[in-house]
Amino acid sequence: MKLRIILALVLPVALAFVALGLAGAFQEPVAAIIVALLALAGAAALGWLLAETLRLPLTRVAAAMRSAARGDLRTRLPADESSGAGELVEAFNSMAESLERQVAEASQERNRLLAAINSSSDAVVAVDEDGRVAFCNPVGEGLFGRPLSEIVGSPFVWLAAQEQLVEALRASREQGRPQRLVIERPGDRYLEVTTTPIEGAGEWAALAVFHDLTDVKRVERVRRDFVANVSHELRTPLASIKAVIETLQRGALSEPSAAQDFLSRADSEVDRLAQLVEGLLELSRIESGDVPLRREQVDIAALVASVVERLQPQAEKGGLDITTDLSAGLPPLTGDSEQLERVLLNLLHNAIKFTPPGGSVCLSAAASDGFVELAVRDTGSGIDARDLRRIFERFYKGDRAREKGGTGLGLAVAKHIVEAHGGTIRAESEQGRGSTLSLRLPI
Repeated sequence: MKLRIILALVLPVALAFVALGLAGAFQEPVAAIIVALLALAGAAALGWLLAETLRLPLTRVAAAMRSAARGDLRTRLPADESSGAGELVEAFNSMAESLERQVAEASQERNRLLAAINSSSDAVVAVDEDGRVAFCNPVGEGLFGRPLSEIVGSPFVWLAAQEQLVEALRASREQGRPQRLVIERPGDRYLEVTTTPIEGAGEWAALAVFHDLTDVKRVERVRRDFVANVSHELRTPLASIKAVIETLQRGALSEPSAAQDFLSRADSEVDRLAQLVEGLLELSRIESGDVPLRREQVDIAALVASVVERLQPQAEKGGLDITTDLSAGLPPLTGDSEQLERVLLNLLHNAIKFTPPGGSVCLSAAASDGFVELAVRDTGSGIDARDLRRIFERFYKGDRAREKGGTGLGLAVAKHIVEAHGGTIRAESEQGRGSTLSLRLPI
């Protein structure tokens, strides 16, 4: 190719000099001019032909390069040594193959990174130098309550207008300092946020990762309440027993009637402690699966009748009216009748305990869509909204439950029994209008 370029430049000039020499050899001016013109025309034609052999392959290379610049790296030029541009074509094809391979590797790495980020349970948000969101993974939609189309491109402060968070992200973006903080979001949600500066990432200036700590905080709260409630439940009977012992030691033993009364109180408190310990042990066994469920046919109507019969005296003593509402043709359940009876006894007992005299309690059962739903409705004072979502936690007791006593384990045990049967249990209540606790069991 280099030789062709040299010939294209030198040969026409050499021919021009030859033409001028030939023209000088003729004596007649007209003949000399004609010869010179013919020689120069031949030299020009030869130069044009040589240049054309280079222009055509160079044009194809230029077109291929423009195509590559637009992103089409699959373009290849056919090898044509006769055109004089064989080395250039070979160099272009080699460059295109190398670029295609590098772009494919970079694209594969990018797809892997995006797949990892998008599958993360944490929300990941990247912002640019101006503080606008340049990227957000799908988890961010649930966190910020907006679609990705609205999140990307919006100022970050519009999404999370918490000064502490905005300041941490600004410090990472402008000062290159990573930050870590815990923030509280509406709905009692807690988030651990880590902000990190990013260098050399194009429009990404900083990254914020949001890790949901709500469950962790809830577990911490449950553990804290559990310890407090256990301490409370143990302190009361222990203090009572200690007071009885001290009273007996100070001389009450010499008075048989008084001594018998104090011993009866101590015995009652010991029973309360035994009930508490037994409840804890049973809940632990149920949670760990150490209590196998018997699989047998359970007659719902008979089960309801048995529960009502057992608690009817207590309801009458409290001045309450117990009714039942059973759909006709209830199908039998497959489950542990003893455990299911325990659940209904607990729900009905609570309803009686928290319904004032003159009220009513209704136990209903109906079947639909392959499930049987049993519900206990009362006309009591209802459950406070802040207590409603926690009543199935072990040892959790609202203010009204503390006044009525109990271990605070009954509903927790009921929840685990129902879930062991593949069912669900829920509570609905409105302050001053009673409560409804219902369980849904598969037939």
